[in-house]
Amino acid sequence: MALRPILLVLLLTTCSSRLPHPSYTGQPTSALAEVDYPPPPARVVFVPDQPRADAVWINGEWHWQGRRWAWKAGGWFVPPPGAAYARPVMVRRSDGKLFFAAGAWRMPNGEEVPAPEPQKTASSTAGAVVNSEGDTEPTAADVHLDGGARDAETD
Repeated sequence: MALRPILLVLLLTTCSSRLPHPSYTGQPTSALAEVDYPPPPARVVFVPDQPRADAVWINGEWHWQGRRWAWKAGGWFVPPPGAAYARPVMVRRSDGKLFFAAGAWRMPNGEEVPAPEPQKTASSTAGAVVNSEGDTEPTAADVHLDGGARDAETD
């Protein structure tokens, strides 16, 4: 009987869905840009198998496109040497204004470095984004990891 709790713990720890992630760093305040409204909820994605042992997972995120949000798919990346990943940040100032900084690779001095090419990207089901009131949120075309755009969702 004492063996059952041990087996349960073993099963739970070996079936973990934890993905390898990069070293993280903070966003400098200079990376913040004012946005009109917060992004929609994150998309549900299908994570492909890790393509190589040194690849780390970066979650997908919404990017501000000047008037609306566009989805940038997550993927497996090999971190640039010496760089850490600054996760996306949303900040509300005391006067209510919103500011956003997109995820970026940064050196220890805070300098942004070009994102490496993805080894593999996540797939998701694109579609209209509906808020809690049942209204469709305005979003732009999905953004490729190389900065290009995919087909528009809603206008």
